[in-house]
Amino acid sequence: MSGGERVLAGVFGLFGVFWIVQALGLRYWGDFAPGPGFLPLWLGITLVALVAIHFFTSLRRAPADEAVEASPRLGRIAAIVAGFVACIAIIEWLGFAASVAAYLAFLLGAVERQRPAVVAGVTIGTTVTLHLIFRTWLGVPLPEGPWGF
Repeated sequence: MSGGERVLAGVFGLFGVFWIVQALGLRYWGDFAPGPGFLPLWLGITLVALVAIHFFTSLRRAPADEAVEASPRLGRIAAIVAGFVACIAIIEWLGFAASVAAYLAFLLGAVERQRPAVVAGVTIGTTVTLHLIFRTWLGVPLPEGPWGF
């Protein structure tokens, strides 16, 4: 991890701590659903944990690995952005679940080159979880496709 990456990790870590502190001033749980402090608290905790994990694993990494990691792969970045734009473009036509599942399958299968079983498991699990959280639990109206989900 270069000096600039350490500084950025520190900034992200401080931002996560700021979220945690601000969330502690909000109500964590309402009568039957999460309160306004629920999401920022867990986002802050997750951000601080990810920064810590990244920082400590980078200390064990060999210096030769940094040169390989530092070179950006423009094609990969373009594929991720293009997939996201396509997901947004088809969300009203295919619905939330199908478009998010297609995007996740594209990311895991084409960009990350994961095994088909991993792609299928993560895609189905994530899509079902998001549907249950937003549609069923929180009652958020999501775009429905021709199949009704």
